[in-house]
Amino acid sequence: LQSRLPEYMVPSGLMVLSQLPLTPNGKVDRKALPVPDVASSVSTEYVAPQTQTQKVLAEIWAEVLGIEQVGIHDNFFDLGGHSLMATQVVSRCRQAFGNELTLQRLFESPTIAGIAKNIEVLRQLPQDKTTLISETEEYERFVL
Repeated sequence: LQSRLPEYMVPSGLMVLSQLPLTPNGKVDRKALPVPDVASSVSTEYVAPQTQTQKVLAEIWAEVLGIEQVGIHDNFFDLGGHSLMATQVVSRCRQAFGNELTLQRLFESPTIAGIAKNIEVLRQLPQDKTTLISETEEYERFVL
């Protein structure tokens, strides 16, 4: 599927069932379906968080994704994350680190290692968000 579909359309996991559980009306009983084990379908080897930033990020991701253990090279979206969960992660990161981590950065670097690197770069930037505009004597005339 990965060779034929865009990344966002590839299922994060597959589960084979001998038969689908049905309700008395013959419809699929969604409540009786087994919960997939997302962690077992992830193909990357677990690498524990090493820095304090990575540890905080791993805790945030584990809470949002509802899983116990997140490695620094695990892809957020491969673990079952989606855009709404990504907004929760970004919001919690802003609270924890006090900087403007964006959704775009999470989509571009969907691993803890990548996000931690982005956060370290953001920490080194000046915190003053105001931009100085120099005064000028020249101005452009506009016809009204």
